[in-house]
Amino acid sequence: QGRVATATVGRGALPSGAQRSTDVGVPGASGVISVPSPPVEPDVIVIGPGAIGLAFGAALIDAGRVVRFAARAPFARLLVEYPGGRVDVPADVVVDPADVGVAPLVILATKAHQVAGAAAWLAAACRPDTVLAVLQNGVDHAERVEPFIGGGVEVLPAMVACPADRRSPGHAIVGGRCLLEVPRTPGGERFAAAFAGSFARVTPVDDMCSSLWRKLILNAVGGGIGTLARRGNTVFVDDPEAIALARAVAHEVAAVGRAEGAVIDGATVERVISALARGGGGHLPSIVVDRIAGRSTEWHARNEVVVRAAQRHGIPVPLNRMLTTLIRLGEPTVASAPEGHRPARPG
Repeated sequence: QGRVATATVGRGALPSGAQRSTDVGVPGASGVISVPSPPVEPDVIVIGPGAIGLAFGAALIDAGRVVRFAARAPFARLLVEYPGGRVDVPADVVVDPADVGVAPLVILATKAHQVAGAAAWLAAACRPDTVLAVLQNGVDHAERVEPFIGGGVEVLPAMVACPADRRSPGHAIVGGRCLLEVPRTPGGERFAAAFAGSFARVTPVDDMCSSLWRKLILNAVGGGIGTLARRGNTVFVDDPEAIALARAVAHEVAAVGRAEGAVIDGATVERVISALARGGGGHLPSIVVDRIAGRSTEWHARNEVVVRAAQRHGIPVPLNRMLTTLIRLGEPTVASAPEGHRPARPG
């Protein structure tokens, strides 16, 4: 029997994170005056309740935290199913930044290319001592969010390893372990402690650079090739040529990561290739989902970032450059090539 966290609206105490939206009736001159219940301030605000936002928001509720979701559209209930249990509670959701309040911990779980669209939420939810965890792909988390936050906010780049799929607003299924790595800082320790006792494991690490670049190998290779093939990681199963291409692309990314200060050896690359060769559990990377659906993708954070870093260090990455260009050309509105990567005009 797995663990289940549930709540029903009605009498009795609700679990942490579930709020009852009823009014308190008190006598008045003309009968009963409706007085709103005082709001419960959240421990954590989650901006972007997609698959990852829902999964880690549910883990926080599982740990007894009060969680508020900032969303474009409301949903009444949070249902997250994970191996061994589920979290099923009424959801605290706001759709207007003016109503979000502030919290000591904030999670930004939008896609990497959607940060500017979350600017109003970030400005409203973060106070000078807030810890802002950025649960996104790539290696340049701080650079993405710093234009939209005030001074004093500690930004935590997070390495996310959580195969999750959003089935409907408020409903996600986690298909495996729900893991995060964050920097070992005072803010990182506070953030990790908030998940204590939950189904997620959040680990502060000393070498965040290596953590992010190791994950980027998987993103750039599996996501990049999968986006062009419009298939998940099963594209690599029983296909020696696909595996050879993946290995060559991965070694380019690893070389750039090492130049950036990451510790990446040949065994690290082979672990990624082995995972891809097994099909990665059949998981469909989110960038592939977006490409199939005709939506813009986070190609900048997953692929183009490798090309930019390679150029800084003078490292040739022809395969990553080709993947990046082909992915860019397939965007709904073809994006311009980044400065420094535009081909010379024929003279």
